[in-house]
Amino acid sequence: MALFEEYKNHPDESVRKRVGNWAVAIGLQRVDGLSVSEFLIQVARQEIEGRITMNEAQAIIDEHYAQTNSNRSSYEIVPPDSEESKRIAEYNKARRPWLYK
Repeated sequence: MALFEEYKNHPDESVRKRVGNWAVAIGLQRVDGLSVSEFLIQVARQEIEGRITMNEAQAIIDEHYAQTNSNRSSYEIVPPDSEESKRIAEYNKARRPWLYK
């Protein structure tokens, strides 16, 4: 069964829209050969079901990254303004400064 399949025909249009947003975001990760964790899928389900807002989902993900070892072996969607995203950008700039001139 496809991810979030149970929500795709939901009578509430806002639920269907949230499913589409998460499916696109996760699909873009898969295009790059990356997979998302079960943690992220569970956060997405909470947001899809309306139990948390997108801002709350981002805060949960940010907190997760703040507590997660940076040497992990799995990948997740990294919010663009998160501390993890800033750390990755700094690492890339230090490693490949010629790309950022």
